[in-house]
This record gives sequence, structure tokens and C-alpha cells, in this order.
Amino acid sequence: MAHLTLNNKILNDFDKLGIAFSGGLDSSVLLNLISDQVIPKDRITALHINHGINNDSDKWEEFCAQIADGLGVDFKSWKLKDLDKISEDILRNKRHEVFKSWADHNDLIITGHHLDDHIETVLFRLFRGTGIQGLEGIREISKVRDINFYRPFLKNKKKEILKYAQENNLSWVEDDSNRESKFSRNMIRNDLMPKIISRWPSIGKSISKLSEEAKWNQKILTDIAREDLAYIEARKDKINMKRLNSLSNERQKNAIVFWLNNENDIYVPSKLIFQILSSVIEPSSESRSFIIHSDSLNTDMRIIVSSKEIRMVNQDSLRPLPENLRVNWDLKKSIKIPSGELSTQESYGKGLDKKYLKDDVIIKARVGGERCKPFGRDKSQKIKNLFQEFEIPDWKRNSIPLIYINDRIAAVGDLWVCDEFHTNLDESGISIVWNDNVNK
Repeated sequence: MAHLTLNNKILNDFDKLGIAFSGGLDSSVLLNLISDQVIPKDRITALHINHGINNDSDKWEEFCAQIADGLGVDFKSWKLKDLDKISEDILRNKRHEVFKSWADHNDLIITGHHLDDHIETVLFRLFRGTGIQGLEGIREISKVRDINFYRPFLKNKKKEILKYAQENNLSWVEDDSNRESKFSRNMIRNDLMPKIISRWPSIGKSISKLSEEAKWNQKILTDIAREDLAYIEARKDKINMKRLNSLSNERQKNAIVFWLNNENDIYVPSKLIFQILSSVIEPSSESRSFIIHSDSLNTDMRIIVSSKEIRMVNQDSLRPLPENLRVNWDLKKSIKIPSGELSTQESYGKGLDKKYLKDDVIIKARVGGERCKPFGRDKSQKIKNLFQEFEIPDWKRNSIPLIYINDRIAAVGDLWVCDEFHTNLDESGISIVWNDNVNK
């Protein structure tokens, strides 16, 4: 009998066990094997995703429901909708969204990926362009977007799985589209692999050895990245550029990639990584920003590279103030505006003079040309020049509110109180507190 095994220790580490069940050969064998284990059936659920692509999709869903019922296993299905485009990446992302809706961090998704899939994956990534991490191929255990995955058949060839199915008289569905080579993986499986195997019969062992070497090297790179990020005191949302520049270019790249992938759970295409690194190595006077879609965070993020830092910012929080903004503000109360929240607190010898508590206070956006004489200085300066002098990042400047009292600029956010509005050094004043959306 074909030798297929499960690691019960792994299975027992999780609460719910979800079997990715398409009804095909691999997942049918997987579901049958797991249902035969000494595992309470109420922990197992067959998870079926009806892609709606094939004319027989609904029949396959019905077939899967019947098989699960016959094995005494719970069955849950989803039908994908709004598929404007169809690609392997899009369908995989949709499946992950479904799995994430069912599982939490205590649960496990089990798939029927096998050795042949692993080989095809490594070749596919090579053809598309990959780094060392991509050469690892499919991992037996992994976490993707906070979903735990287990793939028990990775050391088994497809023919072993077929043999098990035949020996146990299993039924499964055959997807005719698997024979169509318009999909890249199908082309590798149907057209390339037979020729490769006929010329290099031990390709499976060679790819497996390559993947093991990649895992070993990636572990070293990961350890170095952790040490470097600790050394430069990187935060989840920010890397200090001066400290980053103390590393070699190679270690900078390694640290940035790890920071994105592991600290922020964001995977950036190689082309974009190159652009970010170029901005780090050759910084300009103005910051550069890159928008990245994050499936795991379900939002778009912006990576901002300036001469001071690399910053990770939620795209929704980067809201410049409308140029026509004009909002009345009672200084005794906090107030929310599009880019953040303003409030005040009493402080001794600094802030606005308390005599302005009863005056007209208006919040406006900067439109250009405004001037302020910060308290203690001998002349007024353009706010633009003050921003530059105090190294306020250019991407933050249009979100900082200007505080007007009696139609004159009294303060710039919580940065400066203009001289004529400042309290006396021996009196208590009103300090402005500005919390922008980025730092929430």
C-alpha cells in the first residue's frame, strides 16, 4: 500500500482542522486519510471553494459535499464572485481570503500539495525570477497572512497518491482545464516536466537538494537581518536612515526585505525593492514614496524614503488638509480635522497666551507664502523655510494645521507659537497638542 503519513503532533497543536477539498485526486486522498485518523470528527471540516470557472463547478461542489457526508466530516463551501480577471495569482489570493474568513491563528489549513507540485513551483519561480527564499519552494508548515498551513504530502510523488486512491477505491473529479497549457503551471506540468524527467530522471532529488540549501541560506540571512534591525534600532513603522547607512549595501537590502516581509507582512516585487534600494543609496532632497497593496492588512500602504528615514504609512492616513479648510475651534475642546486631532493642555511658560481663549480661532491649511516669527526669534520666516530648517518631512507638511487668531497666524501645529501670541515666561499658557493620523 502507498505510504502516506500525517504528523499527529502537528494536528494536535491546533483547534480546527480545515481540509482544502477541491474534489480532485490529491485533496480526496488527503480528506480520506485524515478522516481515518484518531481525531474527533467535529475538529475536521472539508473546505470547498467553487471558482465558478468550469461548467461543472456546481456539480463538483455537490460531489464534494456527498463525499464529506459519507466520511462523517463537516462540509463548508464558498462560491467566488466578481472575478473580472482570472489568473493563478488572483485565484490563490481569493482562496486565502476564504481560508482567513474561516480560520484564526489557532486553526490549521491542510492541503494536498505533493513533491511534483514542489518541483513545479521551484521551476515556475525560476522562470518568473526569484531569490533564495523563492527557491525554498513549498514549505511543509508555513504561515501566510496569519493563516497556518500544513502540507503532509510534500515528500510523496503524485504516483504514490494515485496508488493510495486506487488501493482504497476512492472517487475524485477530473478537471479538464488541467490539461490546458495556457496556465503557466499546466504548461510546466504537461509540456516541460515529461521532457525534463526523460533527460534528467533525478530532477526531483536535485530540486529538493536545491530547496534545502536555499532554506539553510535563508535561515542565515534571516538571523543576520534580525541582528541588523536590532543594531540600527528599527521600529515596525520606521527605519532611521543614518543608522541604516552604517550597514553595507547588501545588508541594507537584506534588512529592508526582512523588515517588509516579516515585520510588516508585506511582500514587495523585486522591481520595487530595487527602486526602494536605489532611493536609499542615492537619496534626494525630496522624499520618494511607493504605494504597495497589502492583502494581509486589507489596505494600501505607502513606503516613504527620505534622507532621514524609511517610513511605512497607511495610505488612508496620508490625507493632506483641503486648501479651502476653515474650521472654528474652541481652544478648551479637542477637535478632529481630516489629517488628525487637535487639543490643548495647560503649561507653564509656553504656549498661547490665555487671553486668546475668548478670541476667534480658525484652523486652516497651508497654501504657500505664510510666515511666522517663532517665539524667541528676531524675525519672521516663511513656514516653508521653517519646515526645511527643522527637517519636517515633506510628505507631512500639507497635513499640519495652521492656527489663526483674529485672522493672523498664531501657531503652526504643535511646532511653533508665533511670537506675538506666546504667553509670558512666568505665566501659564495653552500648549497645542497635535496628533496626526500617521502616528495614531
